[in-house]
Amino acid sequence: MNGNEGFFGAFEKTAIFVIIVLLLVIAWLNWQMALFGLLFVIVAYLYSSRALCKQRQQRYEQFNTIAKGITQASNFALQNLPTAIVIIDSKARVCWYNSVFRDWMPQDPDKTQRLNGFIPSLRLDKIWGKSGYFNEKIENKYYRVIYKFIDGTDYKSASDAEVESYMAFYFDDVTESEQLRHEAESMAPVFGFLMMDNIEDVTKGLSDVEYTNLWAEINNAVVEEIDRYDGFVRNYADDSYIFCISKKALMNMIEQNFPLLAKVHNIPTSRRIPATISIGIAAGAATIKEQSERARSGLELALGRGGDQATVYIGEELKFYGGKTQGAEKNTRVRARVVAQAIKELMDDADNVIVMGHEREDYDSIGGAIGVAAMARAAGKSVHVAVSDQTVAIKKLSDLFPTEPGFESLLITPQAAEDFVTDTTLVFVVDVHRPDMVAAPKALQKAKRRVVIDHHRRASDFIEKPLLTYLEPASSSTSELVTELIQYFVDPISLNVVEASALYAGIVVDTKNFVVQTGSRTFDAASFLRRSGADLSIVRHLFMESFDSIKLRAQMLADAERFDGMAITICPEGIQNAAIVSAQTADKLITIEGIEASYVLYNLLDGGIGVSARSQGAMNIQLVMEALGGGGHRTVAGAQLYDITMEEAVEAVKKAAKAQVGTMKKEEKTE
Repeated sequence: MNGNEGFFGAFEKTAIFVIIVLLLVIAWLNWQMALFGLLFVIVAYLYSSRALCKQRQQRYEQFNTIAKGITQASNFALQNLPTAIVIIDSKARVCWYNSVFRDWMPQDPDKTQRLNGFIPSLRLDKIWGKSGYFNEKIENKYYRVIYKFIDGTDYKSASDAEVESYMAFYFDDVTESEQLRHEAESMAPVFGFLMMDNIEDVTKGLSDVEYTNLWAEINNAVVEEIDRYDGFVRNYADDSYIFCISKKALMNMIEQNFPLLAKVHNIPTSRRIPATISIGIAAGAATIKEQSERARSGLELALGRGGDQATVYIGEELKFYGGKTQGAEKNTRVRARVVAQAIKELMDDADNVIVMGHEREDYDSIGGAIGVAAMARAAGKSVHVAVSDQTVAIKKLSDLFPTEPGFESLLITPQAAEDFVTDTTLVFVVDVHRPDMVAAPKALQKAKRRVVIDHHRRASDFIEKPLLTYLEPASSSTSELVTELIQYFVDPISLNVVEASALYAGIVVDTKNFVVQTGSRTFDAASFLRRSGADLSIVRHLFMESFDSIKLRAQMLADAERFDGMAITICPEGIQNAAIVSAQTADKLITIEGIEASYVLYNLLDGGIGVSARSQGAMNIQLVMEALGGGGHRTVAGAQLYDITMEEAVEAVKKAAKAQVGTMKKEEKTE
């Protein structure tokens, strides 16, 4: 348009110039004719100008009509697109929405006024100023929500003092495709392995007929449970099964807390030992091979935690179900002999040996480490025990080392242990199997050859690629396990007084003076240590308490709060040996009638909060502590909490404990 206007303007100027020249020529010849011509030109110019203006006005009106039609069509399309649109401000207030949004939402936008009313989980502060999408379920509908930031500065005019920015949300109804996806996921295959984990103990001494009848009952329970979900199951060994079910069936099993565990557990046996099974299941892996490997790993994890439970992998998430039965003590020492021989061979191939327990070592941890050090010395290897920087709890025991020859350099710091580690170093981890809880984590990470000896129920975050794992949850203590290994190592190892006393103290502390989780093998190990020179006066000295600690424990007992048959109390801040005092207080609380479990919280030197938990046995406090990121045994467990206040920690412990009580009641109703 502008180009045309320029063209006509130049043409008019040229025409006027030509007309003026012609009029001047005519005036020179005949001025009357020139005057007449001038009047004619003026009239013609006025007429053409008026016609041109009218033509331009008609053209503008035509364009305005077209533009108005386009605007109306755009508004209609915006209001009636098959996509819900809403615009909100920085406070999540609804500023504008189209008719589709009003029709799709369950509430009236004019009444709800904020987008949080439709999407309660919306965190506007996390997405403000960004663009992206997320999926959301609103009532029975699924939506793909695309959000885009509208920067007010892009539309700011010179007269605007300040501008406000907005967020636009576009809702795309994907209910049909989501339902199809959920249906496909529910039918996805899930692989599992199942094992009768105590069939030898249950059937020992039975006749062939009794054995066959019992095995048939367990087998029928397994097959019927899988058939109930239209699954596939095959018995590939006397005590082992492989099965395949749908993910929907797995979700039903999880919702019912795996009733098969209780069914097998309730099968009557002539020896009155309940039969138990362990299950490993995996779903959501990228390949069938990976899924089967995870299921196998889950079974091994369930067995390592004492059996009578199911371990379920769903994607990267790992959960445990069951685990109510306390691990049965194995009467045979065949495995101890085999492990001892394997340790001897590994030590022969090593240049030096490093032993470590868990940080903030107790007597079981340091006792087991000293026992392994005795084995390494018997094999003629240079050995060191790495202890954490917080060694107040074992100061009494470490003070005994200078009186014994050869112990001057036995205990070293985590930094020194890291310097000692080479490619041929054999590192032993005792009384712990979680890499984040060892005394010298950098030394462990640097080591390529690792051995794990522990009596705690296996957690999901296990030390990676150990050459040998000796995990016995049914054992009373790591010191008991190490004592048995010493007896089968090579030629009889001669323990000195400190070594024998340290191992004996480890058994005493974890069995609470041979009361908790104590079996015949525990007494056999204690007898061997007494014959090897364990000094009970040294052990008594290690467990002596000061007058102030007795008063402190009495105060903590007085301040204890009782809830749901459990008790919880707090160790005052700034107390030396807080971990020991808390453990002793927790032990004392469960001796009170009506208290099934106890929890004592205390401040850690690194700013965290420690939890010492105890149970009489009916309640599995290991599951409570695992919910808080810790672990342990059915009757003795603990956890460490960080980035949390003491009041919040108390509430977290009580919440986890109450949840476990609720689970126990639900399981009892199921049975």
